Amino acid sequence: MKSNSGDKLRMTQAERTALSDARMLEAATELIVEHGTHNTTLREVGERAGYSRGLASNRFGSKEGLFSQLVRDFNRRWADELRKQVGDSTGLPAFSAALDAVEYFLLNRSNEMKALYIVWFESMSSHDEVRKRLARNHTAYRRDAERWVREGIRAGSIRDTIDPQCFAVEFASLIFGLIYQWLVDPDKIDVHAVFQHYRKNAIETLAVR
Repeated sequence: MKSNSGDKLRMTQAERTALSDARMLEAATELIVEHGTHNTTLREVGERAGYSRGLASNRFGSKEGLFSQLVRDFNRRWADELRKQVGDSTGLPAFSAALDAVEYFLLNRSNEMKALYIVWFESMSSHDEVRKRLARNHTAYRRDAERWVREGIRAGSIRDTIDPQCFAVEFASLIFGLIYQWLVDPDKIDVHAVFQHYRKNAIETLAVR
């Protein structure tokens, strides 16, 4: 078996930087879940990741820079999962697949989801760039949901009395409201049951009879 030290020697500078970034983002995720954003420091992030106290400051510049990078990385993974689940689906199948993607992340990437939404919810009073990024995310989520409804209406599978914009806001409200309750008291929220119930009722509301 080859030694880890030999592997490290063969790593390029770019690879070492990517590795240290990944470890610090993982450390930041743990600390945010444990202590929240206000009590997480760049020094602690560097130390938890196994590096010097100053590396996180040198790499990210500020806590807002760190949180912004955390959000960007999460958004990339989320977009990949959404594309995988939704694919070329439109209308009701796309809506159902998007629910599957959210449920998958909540149940299988729980720590990431907790950290990310803590960052978002606690950014309301600070971290202006993170708040702006969250607003863009909300816009993108609503735009997707609105498009799925419009596609379903054109295809004749969704009732033309449904207002796509209003439904998109309701859909986003379910997702963000559910996650908020799950963060506050996770043992009291049966994520799978809620998604199944919402899926059934929403499809009954949307579908052409």
